[in-house]
Amino acid sequence: MKIALAGNPNSGKSTLFNALTGGHAKTGNWHGVTVGPSTRTAEIGSQRAEITDLPGLYSFSAFSLEEKNASQALTEGDFDLAVCVADALTLPRSLGLALEVQKRFPRAVLVITMRDLLQRRGGRLNENALSERLGMPVVCISAHKKSDLRRLKTFLAHTFSAPQKTKNRITSYDFSNHTDRCAALLAGIYSAGTRREGGLEKLIYNKYFAFPLFILVLLATFFLAFGDHMPGVLLKDGLEWLLSVKIGGALADLIGQAGAATAAEFVCSICGGAGSVLSFVPQIAILYLSLFLMEESGFLSALAFMTDGLFRRVGLTGRAAFSILMGFGCTAAAILTTRGLENKRLQKRAILILGYISCSAKMPVYLAVASTFFQHPFFVLVCIYFAGILLSLAAAFVAAKLYRGDEEFVMEIAHLQFPSLHLALKSLLFSLKQFIIKVATVVLAFLVASWALLSFSFSFRYVGAESGEGMLAVACRALVYFFYPMGITQWQVALAAVSGLIAKENVAGMLALFYGADLTAAMSAPSAVAFIFFIMTCSPCISAIAATARETGTKCALLIAAAQTCTAFLGAYLMYALLAHGAFAAAALAAAAILSVAVLALRRILHAKIHRRRTADHPRFYRRALSAGLVRLFAPFTRVRHAHKRRAGERERVARPRRRDHLLHDRRRGSQTLLPRNLRR
Repeated sequence: MKIALAGNPNSGKSTLFNALTGGHAKTGNWHGVTVGPSTRTAEIGSQRAEITDLPGLYSFSAFSLEEKNASQALTEGDFDLAVCVADALTLPRSLGLALEVQKRFPRAVLVITMRDLLQRRGGRLNENALSERLGMPVVCISAHKKSDLRRLKTFLAHTFSAPQKTKNRITSYDFSNHTDRCAALLAGIYSAGTRREGGLEKLIYNKYFAFPLFILVLLATFFLAFGDHMPGVLLKDGLEWLLSVKIGGALADLIGQAGAATAAEFVCSICGGAGSVLSFVPQIAILYLSLFLMEESGFLSALAFMTDGLFRRVGLTGRAAFSILMGFGCTAAAILTTRGLENKRLQKRAILILGYISCSAKMPVYLAVASTFFQHPFFVLVCIYFAGILLSLAAAFVAAKLYRGDEEFVMEIAHLQFPSLHLALKSLLFSLKQFIIKVATVVLAFLVASWALLSFSFSFRYVGAESGEGMLAVACRALVYFFYPMGITQWQVALAAVSGLIAKENVAGMLALFYGADLTAAMSAPSAVAFIFFIMTCSPCISAIAATARETGTKCALLIAAAQTCTAFLGAYLMYALLAHGAFAAAALAAAAILSVAVLALRRILHAKIHRRRTADHPRFYRRALSAGLVRLFAPFTRVRHAHKRRAGERERVARPRRRDHLLHDRRRGSQTLLPRNLRR
């Protein structure tokens, strides 16, 4: 049988889906966790079932993109049983959707989750009475209890096999009087209990406390992961020694003693490159754990609510905070979360800025470069991550000018609660497993292919990976010219940077393959800063580009990737010029900035707007040119263009001597012209 899980956002659908199927769908105590349908199989009673988890929706009249996806899947899908999932604490708000689902599906049930929270607040619910009033089966459970899950599976199996009931079935619903109708349906059988707002909850929803708290949480996370003598650094150094030196060196020595020098060189190179990437697992684990704890506690909802005003100023809404925080983990996954935004225009703005958020795959590159050229990498990492946030906000401001329009902000505020350590560790282990699998497959395959292409010439003669005569070395020597303005003159660094298009983990692996842990032979300190800036702002990996293509189309995805890469090159060039050439470059940049501001200011003056009271008789404003001399100064050919237009207008008037439709007149001023309008017949 085919079962669909539908319900309001943050009602526990994904948690229930994972409990029934044993899957690893994304869960979290915040709005918009599920962004697309996810299907897995499960055993329901003695029958095999195909269960589909849908994004949250409030009704079939969709508002956001995720609601449209869920509504379309429910309408077009061939489901045998529709399960409407409702939160026990907000049950009155979920009844409207439950009745809509009941009207559209012959077999529909209502599963009410979070029974433990309802009991903790002193609430109550009579399942049988509610089932009689709704005319559909109802069960109330806690998705984290195994006994309740067994009861739910028995309930679903019995509902599917039992004959369909039509007694007391509500086939129509008046949504104009939704509140009174829900009160009548729940009268005497439901109580949400008492809820008192605690002191911590008041602080989290305080605008002077929430955002500084978030900054402190990030700083504490970075300090634990990257600070000297902290767990992240100690575990990273120990794991790198174990993988690269102990295991890789022992294997290389063993193979070398057997007389296979080439194989020994291969094993040593591959173990060094892959081991250097895998050694960052402890630091990535600390970053992921911090994100998971914020998700499960409901802090993300509070953060989105408190930062809506900030994001409004740059053309986004508070829900963009979810995508930005997910971008610290994986850019491709963060792009998928933009489906929860209200419309396509807002989604494009959010996708455009996610490339500037440093994902976990860029962390090994930052640490490899910062550890070589800076005494305290922790402060460098903090500056890089916060610089990425500032760049993303600047990009959002620019994107708001490209994709204009006012946005509405509708979001489900999550229940603040202490995070479940069990669920956080389960999500952490799954994410780390995915990272290790990616390193063991994509990164390792790329390192093996790169070593082979570097070690053999076009005549398939073995020349060694460091000879510079291999096929890949010869083919990539042209790439280094793009990095010359950064002060980088070695093709190995250029190849490492370009390999990040496949996966950003490849950059650190390639640098370790060529230079080991010391990068002083690869670049200077100013070049290192420019290289970090390039990696931070260039196009994300191929998986993120593919995710962008799925959401916005292939053409838009390629344009965004090309724009990000071009601006990354230009920004890196300017960064190196400023650091390497000092005052001269700073003066040139200041002059260019002043000239740009002056041109923009003059253009604003030249095209000043005169506002008029809006009436039905004339337009709201018209434009005027204040100074023809300034126009000629910044546009030398303006006079010629105006002469051509004037002659064209004269020819048109000669052809139609009686026509005056190309001028807009104010009726109250007789024939006084307000706005020329060169209209065609």
